Amino acid sequence: MSNEESESGDKTKPRFSVDTHVFRELGELLVGRDSTALVELIKNSYDADATEVVVYGERLDDLENGLIRVADDGVGMSAKAFTEGFLRIAARTKDTGDRRSTRFRRRYTGAKGIGRLAAHKLARLLEVESLASANGKFATGVSARIDWDIIEKKETLDEIASTDAIKVENLDSAAKAKSGTTITLRRLRKRWTKTEHGRFLEEAQTFEVPSPLLDPLPKTAVSRELLFKTPRIRDAKTDAEFVVKLEGELAPPDDYWAAMVAAANWVIEIDAISKSGSVLFCIAPTMRTIEELGETDARRFHMRHPGGDAGPKFQARILLRTGAMRGKETVRSWSGRASGIRVFMEGFRVLPYGEPGNDWLKLDRDSAERTDEVLNKESKALFPAMDSSSDDRPGLLLLPNKHYFGAVFLTQLGAPSLKLLVNREGFVPDSAYEHLVTLVRTSIDLTTRVRAAATASHRQHRSVIRSKSSQGGERSEPPSFVEMLQEAAQHASAARRFIAAGDTSRAAGAIDRVLEQVRENSDEIVDERAMLRVLASVGTQLSSFVHELNGLLGMAEAIEKALLNTIEETDNLQRATKTRLREVARSVADLRRHLERHASYLVDVVSADARRRRSRQPLHSRFEAAARLVQTAADRRGIKIVNSIPEDLKSPPMFPAEVTTVFANLLTNAIKAAGERGRIKASAQERLRGPVIRVENSGRIVKLSTSERWFRPFESSTTEVDTVLGQGMGLGLTITRSILEEYGATIRFVNPSGGYATALEIAFNG
Repeated sequence: MSNEESESGDKTKPRFSVDTHVFRELGELLVGRDSTALVELIKNSYDADATEVVVYGERLDDLENGLIRVADDGVGMSAKAFTEGFLRIAARTKDTGDRRSTRFRRRYTGAKGIGRLAAHKLARLLEVESLASANGKFATGVSARIDWDIIEKKETLDEIASTDAIKVENLDSAAKAKSGTTITLRRLRKRWTKTEHGRFLEEAQTFEVPSPLLDPLPKTAVSRELLFKTPRIRDAKTDAEFVVKLEGELAPPDDYWAAMVAAANWVIEIDAISKSGSVLFCIAPTMRTIEELGETDARRFHMRHPGGDAGPKFQARILLRTGAMRGKETVRSWSGRASGIRVFMEGFRVLPYGEPGNDWLKLDRDSAERTDEVLNKESKALFPAMDSSSDDRPGLLLLPNKHYFGAVFLTQLGAPSLKLLVNREGFVPDSAYEHLVTLVRTSIDLTTRVRAAATASHRQHRSVIRSKSSQGGERSEPPSFVEMLQEAAQHASAARRFIAAGDTSRAAGAIDRVLEQVRENSDEIVDERAMLRVLASVGTQLSSFVHELNGLLGMAEAIEKALLNTIEETDNLQRATKTRLREVARSVADLRRHLERHASYLVDVVSADARRRRSRQPLHSRFEAAARLVQTAADRRGIKIVNSIPEDLKSPPMFPAEVTTVFANLLTNAIKAAGERGRIKASAQERLRGPVIRVENSGRIVKLSTSERWFRPFESSTTEVDTVLGQGMGLGLTITRSILEEYGATIRFVNPSGGYATALEIAFNG
């Protein structure tokens, strides 16, 4: 400030101002995904002592006309409560006292005003109608409207008061009206695609605890109660129910939870809320396992809580299925998405624990490793019987996440030290969280040991059968074509040595063995030549098809442009007609992008430039080119592709088409194997002899002991036909290895890194 300003007596004091973008910034930071946002609104209803919440969705693919409505029968709000509570970010109303609701004395689940930020994340317009009660008589209510578009047009929050962005009116209630709150979200921020809608429904179906894990187990599963009849899932002074109903376009698909119980072979329960500081485990066979193995006794164990009085204190119920899921295809497909061990806090799901691809207990990683060391020391101390014999290897029986269906029930009273991350997904990975993981994993490892003991005699019987079948030195699989050629070459080298030594008799014997190998290999050589002729013919036709594809691309571009011009230049079109034309234009734009990706790939592979000259290829960009080709198929399955190949890493001199083809073949196989919402990762590093590239995926596991079979022609395991990837013919890995061998490179299956099921490694040995 200048001297003149000081002398003028300016008494204006500086103060903070807040940019209106704070809502968007905080919303993105504190609310991770749409389903999380909706859960936060449902939590508000729970905190308002509602017994029922109805969540309704309509026209979710229409940004302007779609809506989401959350209606509850809670205590409601007055205009004053709305202004002082809902309109105040990080209001202190829930931080006072013991943080319990007024009617049912529920422990508050909401905090920091995230509910209104969740509303901002989902839609641009918020409407609220609420009726409140006082002393058993209905008093007043509020009708409010918040237009986020108007708010964000202003620079700071101070400027909002002079606008119509926020309207709040008193709502007179009828004498017999019911209390409650209805929040309506309009002008949706994003159009929900079919994939996003399906993913949301899967998450929405587990907002609350699935009933089979909450209700008493049926007699068809276990004959008697284990550690508890029903788990404690909430910290409330009363037993008032709380029901969430999803309706309209948010209605969940068919309920197959009962099928999960019927398929279970073992039941696991954990009780870690004992005041004595002990944690109790119970592992019990289901009735179907009793019939199969004759195992009838439930096993009980106990240990000191590693966190002591600090906890976390919780209960858990987990069902284990040891075999394949039976029944209709829809049930089997659904079970793959619904499996996993989920975590609930005050009865509400904590994401991402238990989601497909989430390996918070390291079950997928350790089951792929298949060693006894994967079972933790706590389970060994509690049940060491299986380690007394070198023939028993219980670690081999550990099963991945898809075989488990269970829930961990936490309350804020029992687990006060567990803190959610700022985006409301997952806990801070501190010592309290590690204690939770240790106890749940101990229950799984104990079950693995109990299963090993129960099935020991059956496994020994199968081992005897396998031993008998392998007697006589029989090979479990025939030798590969390369192995047979190598053997023939060895016989030819021996023949030359015998001739040089003058031993014609032994030389003749070696030559006979070479001829025998040639006769044995001749049919396979003929088959390979026929296959090469077919592939060459396909390649020739593919070159001409590129021109046709570019023609289709031009037509799609022209149609898209014509539609957009019609919409912009025609004034007398009805609004509904314009909306439909925009939807058609978006579909044509999607078609154009698909054609562009495929045309780009085909030009890259079959053009003259791609085959004229070898050069050192940038591996990162080549992988990106291949990934673009399969991106549609990956998006449809919810698969995430991560390219961690260093941008400066290059291959030895190769044709561009060869590198792209190698990556495209590996990605195609990985997408088919990764499973819904799976993951694929490419990484690489420079070594002394050349780069080493690794492509890993979640999902199906390839056994290293038999992995060579997948490099043979026509060994595909794919039966379904994908509109983008096509039906597997079993040639992808065969062609890939053939290309790489031209450059002295090797490709093989290797042990995957943590969180992945299968890994392929390419090593250039220049």
